[in-house]
Amino acid sequence: MLPRKALFALLPAILVVSGIRTSAQAHVTEGQTTYLYVDAKSGSDSHSGAQSSPLKTIQAAVNKADANNERNVGTKIIVNAGVYREAVSITAYRSTGATVTIQAAVTGTAIIAGSDVLSGWTLQSSGIYTHVWTPNLGTCAVPSGWPSTIPTIARRTEMLFVNGKLVTQVMSTSQLRPGTFFASEGSNMIYLDPPAGTTVSSASIEAAVRRQTLNIASRSNIVLRGMVFRHAANCVNTAGVTINGASNILFDSDQLMWNNWGGLGIYGTNSVTVQNSVANYNGGVGFMGANDQNVLLSYNQSDYNNWRGAQGNLYDWGMGGTKFMYMRNTTVQNHFSYHNQAQGLWFDTDNKNITINNATLVGNVMAGVQLEADEGPITLENSHVCSSGAGVNILNVQGLTIKNNTFYNNSGTGIYDPAEIFVAGFAGGHKITDWLTGQVYNLITTNTVVTGNTFENAGSGQNVFGTYLAGNDWTQFATTLNAGSNKWYDPTTSSNFKIVNGKAVTLGGWQSATGTDYSSSWAKPSTSPAGACAIPTTSYPDFAVYFSRESYSMSSGAATASLHVNSYNCGTVSLWFTGLPSGVSASLSPNALTSGPVTVKFSATAGAATQTVPVTLWAVSGSRVHTITFNLHVTPS
Repeated sequence: MLPRKALFALLPAILVVSGIRTSAQAHVTEGQTTYLYVDAKSGSDSHSGAQSSPLKTIQAAVNKADANNERNVGTKIIVNAGVYREAVSITAYRSTGATVTIQAAVTGTAIIAGSDVLSGWTLQSSGIYTHVWTPNLGTCAVPSGWPSTIPTIARRTEMLFVNGKLVTQVMSTSQLRPGTFFASEGSNMIYLDPPAGTTVSSASIEAAVRRQTLNIASRSNIVLRGMVFRHAANCVNTAGVTINGASNILFDSDQLMWNNWGGLGIYGTNSVTVQNSVANYNGGVGFMGANDQNVLLSYNQSDYNNWRGAQGNLYDWGMGGTKFMYMRNTTVQNHFSYHNQAQGLWFDTDNKNITINNATLVGNVMAGVQLEADEGPITLENSHVCSSGAGVNILNVQGLTIKNNTFYNNSGTGIYDPAEIFVAGFAGGHKITDWLTGQVYNLITTNTVVTGNTFENAGSGQNVFGTYLAGNDWTQFATTLNAGSNKWYDPTTSSNFKIVNGKAVTLGGWQSATGTDYSSSWAKPSTSPAGACAIPTTSYPDFAVYFSRESYSMSSGAATASLHVNSYNCGTVSLWFTGLPSGVSASLSPNALTSGPVTVKFSATAGAATQTVPVTLWAVSGSRVHTITFNLHVTPS
């Protein structure tokens, strides 16, 4: 699935024309006259690589291209349709910098997969199928700074695909039900309870076994075009495709899908363009990067990511549609992020000279846009941010300009305090060190510009502005704010600005509290922004479930949790719990629905033991299964 606007835009500013890049962050000269051909079906790595004598693997073609590169000869590798089950590596190898292009003969038909086919399954008497399993991928380490209590399921990397569809991993044979599998490293066996209607003997069953599909390190002038990268068994906070310490890298019309955590990761790299590409259905994050300079993302899409993180009730660490850290001179334009079970677009810590232009960010569980611990300047402009946990979440950011955007119906997920624009952060500032200069900043949200925007709530309980800033943090924000020509509206109340100390005020009260925004108005827009926030219909019927917090603690034997179900062309979802200890019960209201909120009440008897236990929510619709495991802190009544 290519981005919906990529097919009808010529994009003269970023396309390769006659072999020369006209203007972009990556300036890669193509036009190579030396070609190599790869064909998974008819090729052999003993072949020459000519069109009539193709190689079998992409790595063999890369090795030949590297030999050409030593002679300063650029190479274009044409990859015929097929699945290439390998991990491709493009490393320094005495490179002269001559351009290497890896290009699908037909866009979207050349697939580098981290999975292998498993055939010859054995049917057990219980209806469960088994297969020998020896990769022993293990449990991933908890990333530095992340919670040590991350449930084990979120740190596993096994994936099983039956006829192209992911089945859900469980942690024991006792949890198996149709649409699930269990990988037992102790017995070197994998157990599959296939989706209803599956004929296992003729089904295509693929298991993820390789951590990566592509690694580019210490190279320059590399182009990837029209390729598909999928099924990498990558660990938490890592990517299936990585670029490390490189320069002049172009990703064009590529797909990064169904990897266990990240799709594409770019690190310590200068001059990168990612365009017309898709990073969807990855277990953690679609696009990710850190310590990069001169980066352009244009006409890309990152949707439905963080299904693996959601299994461990994780939404706010290193996941979402697109997440970057420590970036310099980065532009994200014409970008789409839909229905990620985390943030849609996130710039987290020490980001400078960032522009977000014409982004459409809709239905993300956390914020549509999150900006955190950034010294700026950052500009968010001409974008639509809709139906997410918050519109834009601003945490200790300096030099932020928000102009000519539309914010609509945000704060309906129950994750954040409800607001179209929410300002928060560490009290007294957030100290960071510039990774390039060593300069230390104590970041307090100041010098914010908000102009020409439309802010519209869609129902009760939402705010157009919210904050929990107080004291000097609020004073510095309010006295340095420059706002004007905005349109604000809520259909239920005009006292919709929640300012210092939780006080709800009208537009007039907001103007008095900040000393600015006098040219703005309070009125319902003449044209509803809902149309521009519409999400394309997905071809993959599914649903998502998420809690409003990562863990829950009882008080006097009781706790209440908020749960949401979002259906994407899927039917009724039934809900229940397993793993509740003796003396503890849970009620769900309702316990079956298609989409909407659910109230969960946990109760403990006087005889229940004080303990912290992992409990698992099951959400099932037909053979589609999702689980969420989280920690419940039990105290008796």
